[in-house]
Amino acid sequence: MLDTVTGAQTETGSSSVGPARMHGACPICAGAALKHLWQVNGYSIARCQNCSLVFVENIVTPEELNAHYSAWDTSYADDNTDCLTYYYEILRGLIESRYPQRGKILDVGCSAGQFLEVMKGWDCHGNEISPPFATIAQQRFGDSIVTGLFEDYPLQEEYFDVITLQDVFDHLRDPIAVLNKCNSMLKPGGLIVIKVHNISCLYAKVMGSGFYAVMPPTHLFYYDKGTLELALGKTGFQMVDSRFIAHLLRLRIIFYRLASGSRQSLFFRISRWLEGRWLGEAKIKKNLHDIITVMAVKNPA
Repeated sequence: MLDTVTGAQTETGSSSVGPARMHGACPICAGAALKHLWQVNGYSIARCQNCSLVFVENIVTPEELNAHYSAWDTSYADDNTDCLTYYYEILRGLIESRYPQRGKILDVGCSAGQFLEVMKGWDCHGNEISPPFATIAQQRFGDSIVTGLFEDYPLQEEYFDVITLQDVFDHLRDPIAVLNKCNSMLKPGGLIVIKVHNISCLYAKVMGSGFYAVMPPTHLFYYDKGTLELALGKTGFQMVDSRFIAHLLRLRIIFYRLASGSRQSLFFRISRWLEGRWLGEAKIKKNLHDIITVMAVKNPA
């Protein structure tokens, strides 16, 4: 699900229609005071007046998500690997500064397995909802990659040393339930790593509903450091680190992402024009504080 870096996404448009059932309260703090912000792709997006979480009010079904991710474009799964690795190597260093002995790691939303490729020496496991991406990862890691929703991933109590959710936590239907499951699957003192878009960055504030990450039903939640810390605290974790890590991006992929999946947009046409050209392959280091990485440890029982 590495959409923020790979640009892998399906075409979405204003004609799509979200389900009729709606959240009556904030899924994180249960606050009932919700302020409607935007209507995007037929989905209603609101902000909780209590904790400031921004989220899709529509209750999206597992069937809807499975259909959505089954149609994902995998064309950028491998040709951006070197740029992805720039971030992954930094993250590996941060993880191993806390777990130099290595151990068992689970990457939830592992896409085609690019991050696990970097974690050599670890006992690597992955979960991916998109069958096309999962198939690529299984070619690399075999049966340790499980296809489907994380909610259906086999529960293994206190089995993993580290669980990562990179560019996936904002896709999940029930983040609190997922964090509770991660807590159960981590060993005492285990580490959880979450990387998501930061809805509080200046870029997001200026762009509003035009912020590139606002693309339901791909992204259902829009976090910042405060709402991440709140969710982690409610599920038995203590945040120990948060930072904005720069990413490398090819110029053509920047335009691909700005297109937000619309093949009719000017950005999409520019991205296609740039393919195969030296300018399109030029790499840019980007850090607009639009992506936040947080780490938290499992509290002792």
